[in-house]
Amino acid sequence: MKDAFDLLAEYVGEACGTSQVCYHLDDVQECEVKSHPTYEQLRRRAVDARVKRKSSHLWESLIAMGRMADLRGDDKWRMIVVDCLVPFLRGHSWHIHRNFYRDLGDVRSDMLEAALTVWRETASGVPPRDVPGLIVKTAVNEAYRRAGEHKHESASRDAEILASLEDASLDSTLKATSILHGVNPRDPAVMEQIRGERTGALWKRWGLAETFGQHHADLRAGRRSGLNNAAISATMLARNFVTGGNHYYYTSDMYPKFVDLPAAADALGIAKTTAYRMVKAGSFPCPPVRMGNAYRVLTQSLMRSMAIPDLVVHADDVDNGADHAAGT
Repeated sequence: MKDAFDLLAEYVGEACGTSQVCYHLDDVQECEVKSHPTYEQLRRRAVDARVKRKSSHLWESLIAMGRMADLRGDDKWRMIVVDCLVPFLRGHSWHIHRNFYRDLGDVRSDMLEAALTVWRETASGVPPRDVPGLIVKTAVNEAYRRAGEHKHESASRDAEILASLEDASLDSTLKATSILHGVNPRDPAVMEQIRGERTGALWKRWGLAETFGQHHADLRAGRRSGLNNAAISATMLARNFVTGGNHYYYTSDMYPKFVDLPAAADALGIAKTTAYRMVKAGSFPCPPVRMGNAYRVLTQSLMRSMAIPDLVVHADDVDNGADHAAGT
């Protein structure tokens, strides 16, 4: 069965494909840097930089891309950051699984949940260079904490659980005796299995087994209820070139893709030296990316920081407006 790490790798693999990846602008054609890696190459470089504990511009750019993608409501780069940190979590997940009798899939789900929580909590006020370390440290500590709670769960309700299991096992061939034969009934792993069988039997009695089965399948596949997929799709479709099928574009498409950090600082009313200090501290209003030896700021990010709306424009409206102006 696929675990959280497997699903994460699949998601990122589908999002990036086998083509070149730009970790400066997310656009190979627009980027000033002409040599770009595939995602597999990018991931190896990111892992290598962490292993060698190098201060890497690569990780600064990855964090910045994740922050800017968040502003667009796109989680692609956030997931790329976490996926590049998975190699530093796998060993700990196996250790917890073996020593705490904790299901490996649950351990990795705990780690992924904690990693994404750290990502949200470090959105401002934390230097980009510190974010990867905080994600790994917190994810590991949280997984150990939850495993410790699981290991020391009280088994005082064994008799009640066993009795309930026998009562609720209508139309089920699995009995408590078949679970407990030859094993320690107070082992945390055994107790978890007992609770699972009891719950499953109750769901079956109430006619909810199929409903919960589909719910769990959705969770494992990364699907969540309540997401407005239609709205997300509509937003993505609107981001076509002017010559595309629906002729929609954003006003930011008419501007340069990025500006230099001093220009962005000037627009925000921040002194140049202060801007560089803020970048290092992770507190600059819009996350810059490294391109060579210089910092760049995406125009879309700067517009959001200045509360300038990035309007969706229809080409037909522009043409009609021009015709109307010519007629008057």
